[in-house]
Amino acid sequence: MPRGCCRCGPFRVNLIPQGFLKPYILRLLSEKPMHGYEIMDEIFERTKGLWRPGPSAIYPTLTWLEEKGYIEQVSVEIKGEKARRPYQITEKGKEALQDYERFRREWLENISALSEVWW
Repeated sequence: MPRGCCRCGPFRVNLIPQGFLKPYILRLLSEKPMHGYEIMDEIFERTKGLWRPGPSAIYPTLTWLEEKGYIEQVSVEIKGEKARRPYQITEKGKEALQDYERFRREWLENISALSEVWW
């Protein structure tokens, strides 16, 4: 069973909503600059091991966010032999994150209403 899913009878249920990675990365970068590997670890820790997006998800997402102007590189750190590329959120990214937070609140209210009907 892939991480981020559960098997409920004959159904496979995704626990992580599609499209959640971009705003989640923005949220993490609003707290402090991080590089890709730190972001992967942070998501793994905050989801209590339920979700750990891999490099094939993280790095293209970081590239997309940077190309759209939501994040920017801070500087290049040299640690050992690998160069780390930390990113920070931009003003445009903060505005997008505020929009997402409004959507998230509405979505959670709707899910709550659905769960009252469903259960």
